[in-house]
Amino acid sequence: MVCPVAPAGAQVLVDEFLGWFSWALVWVAFPAGILAAVAAVILGKVFSMPHVSKGGLIGVFVVLGAALLYLVIPGILSGFLGDGCVTR
Repeated sequence: MVCPVAPAGAQVLVDEFLGWFSWALVWVAFPAGILAAVAAVILGKVFSMPHVSKGGLIGVFVVLGAALLYLVIPGILSGFLGDGCVTR
């Protein structure tokens, strides 16, 4: 069995990067996407621009779909990759 191991000191930096990335995604990108999409729906209705409101509605579903995939993809990858060890 060959199990990949991060170089000395690299795992701390990788964990920190992934932590910041996850934080930015959950607390900045998803809420900003939802707010922008809802604003597009509202402004499209207020200014009688059906294409803008339709695009905003699609944007809401895209952001919610991305959030759902954010929760599901790690489990799928874990099932595929297991513990990461490879048999020679």
